[in-house]
Amino acid sequence: MHSKSNMLQRSIHLLFFLCIIHYGSLSAQEHTDQHSSSVNHDTHHGDHKKHAISASINHTMIFNALKDGENPANITLPSFGLNYTYLINDKWSIGLHSDIIIEDFVVKESSSTSSDDDHGGGEIKGIERGTPIASCIVAIYKPIPYLGLLAGFGREFSSHEDFTVIRFGIEAPYHLPKNWELFGVLTYDINIDAYQSLTYGIGIGKLF
Repeated sequence: MHSKSNMLQRSIHLLFFLCIIHYGSLSAQEHTDQHSSSVNHDTHHGDHKKHAISASINHTMIFNALKDGENPANITLPSFGLNYTYLINDKWSIGLHSDIIIEDFVVKESSSTSSDDDHGGGEIKGIERGTPIASCIVAIYKPIPYLGLLAGFGREFSSHEDFTVIRFGIEAPYHLPKNWELFGVLTYDINIDAYQSLTYGIGIGKLF
């Protein structure tokens, strides 16, 4: 419970930090773009750049992980992301986003019942994951320039078994000179018939 509470606090702190970045950068952008108010929103995409590549350093919380035959628990593992995004317009983008968890782990099999776990009814069945790579095709909608809502689906690949993934998340870009941007990301993955995970991190991208 203590580690779960710590992870929740970290997630809340991250979202609070991203909100501060949003409003600070919005204020700065309004001052620098006063001479071109008619195309104010266009500048947020690097003068209509259509492509973006990015990388991020993340932490991934694995729900119902098994460790040394113990009862299921939430664990946090290091991961990183590699993304390609195509910007359709100021509001919509599509992309191929991939996350790699750089450690092996085992999660509780979804068919295992809680009553068996509680009463010691045999060994808990687990699903092994070896440095899994989750690649998803996502659609991104920006209601405001500094917040992107994303949803998509894909596949998680591992040396043991592959699973279909449904992904939801948010991105918070902070635009830098020379068509660079710094961003925060928070995503929730549902691996069908396997496990669920929460990933948060910070990255840098280039628009071209």
